[in-house]
Amino acid sequence: MLCNFGVAAFVFFLSFAAAQNFETGDNSTVRGCSNHCSYNDKDLECWNRTLVFFERILLGQMRNYVAAQMNIDQWRQRNVHPYKEEFERAKRHSVNTMIAQLHPYDVIDVRSVETLVNTLVDLAALQSNNSLLTWMPHVQCPIPCEHRYTVWRNLFILSSVLNVCLFIAILPLVKRMHNGDSCESLIQRA
Repeated sequence: MLCNFGVAAFVFFLSFAAAQNFETGDNSTVRGCSNHCSYNDKDLECWNRTLVFFERILLGQMRNYVAAQMNIDQWRQRNVHPYKEEFERAKRHSVNTMIAQLHPYDVIDVRSVETLVNTLVDLAALQSNNSLLTWMPHVQCPIPCEHRYTVWRNLFILSSVLNVCLFIAILPLVKRMHNGDSCESLIQRA
């Protein structure tokens, strides 16, 4: 009885301690994106929700891209002497990296990638402004990047504890049946 109460309390507190949301990595709370939108839907509600989801994701990823470029420049200003701005090199590197990911007849073409990268890196250069910033822009990693895998370890430990408790709870019953009066059979013969 005490063991069951302890396990229940452990699970109760574990549920609060491991609670996550979209920003910290729990993919189950992502809302808005749907793979089930159809051209036969009666209205655009599903497609509009999906569009809003991707607009938020796109804006967040552009913000992260600019923040990463600014952080790289700030690191260079603090650690590379003499400092030389390398935003043009960053543009070329990013464009080449992204172009390598394009597929033939993709809806995104080379010109789109160049325009987007040039605009975002120019924004990072403007914000960084060749001076040391006292604040560092925050970067939010995508879900799979730093997903918390400790939940599986915790579930394994919980499962082991429950198995031990089950074994302890059943042990007296097995002992009683084993040590029971052997002359009294379980099935009475008439």
